[in-house]
Amino acid sequence: MTVSTLVTVSSPDFRVGTEVMLASFLAHNPWFAGDILILHSRLTETDQIALAAAFPRTVCRTASPDLTAAIDALVAAHPHLASRRDRFLSLETLLLPGSGRTLFADSDLLFCGDLSPLLAVDAPLLAAPDAAMLRGNARDTATLAEVAAGTDAPASFNAGLLLYDPDPADADALWPLLDPDHWTRIASRHTDQAVWNLLLRDRVQLVGTAWNLMIGHRAASFAHEAVALEQAQVLHFNGAAKPWRPDRHAGAIARDPEFPAAIRLWATARADWLKARP
Repeated sequence: MTVSTLVTVSSPDFRVGTEVMLASFLAHNPWFAGDILILHSRLTETDQIALAAAFPRTVCRTASPDLTAAIDALVAAHPHLASRRDRFLSLETLLLPGSGRTLFADSDLLFCGDLSPLLAVDAPLLAAPDAAMLRGNARDTATLAEVAAGTDAPASFNAGLLLYDPDPADADALWPLLDPDHWTRIASRHTDQAVWNLLLRDRVQLVGTAWNLMIGHRAASFAHEAVALEQAQVLHFNGAAKPWRPDRHAGAIARDPEFPAAIRLWATARADWLKARP
């Protein structure tokens, strides 16, 4: 199986991350011949032109009217979500025509290896464990609150990297999960990740953390699976300390002394891409 579309979400303050994510993905996955969809609500025309010029087969667009209206209603009812509104745009992935396997990738990822081994796995959804699982815990089936893991605890996964087989039924099931009244039951701080989990956790096949090594949780994740930076196929700069935000690096370094090494890998990938551009 192959990937027909790579989907990501970007914004003016994430554009540099989008560029490095896409460049590193294409560098390590030369088999990819699909389309790239960049979802946004605030990219300028200049941003969109630059991204489309840099990466072939790329389209930048806003979410569909139905999803936009649902997100607007949810944020109006729950204003604390307003600063993270754009994260819900990943859910447009569920509404795309079922023309082939879709890869959703956050713009704060760095690809360090080939995803081909994942393509051989036949599952509706592939994703890596979320922070709760990495800490040895689970999530409540209704509220997604982090709780102690039982023997039959359901999987919970991070939505930063998702390999998804489109299913029209998922699009229909999406809308009740975005209902403002339903959202009052959500006890985690997640946005789109909460929806992805409620919709698909019973069908997800978990992959190793090397496929989505969350830098913000790297040290804690060793309790679940010890993955060194050099073993990671995908690095995920989750949390506020993005590679392009050096003003936020000090706290990240205090939490994980390997954080500078991860930043150097990202910086090298960006430099390689800039040097290779015409």
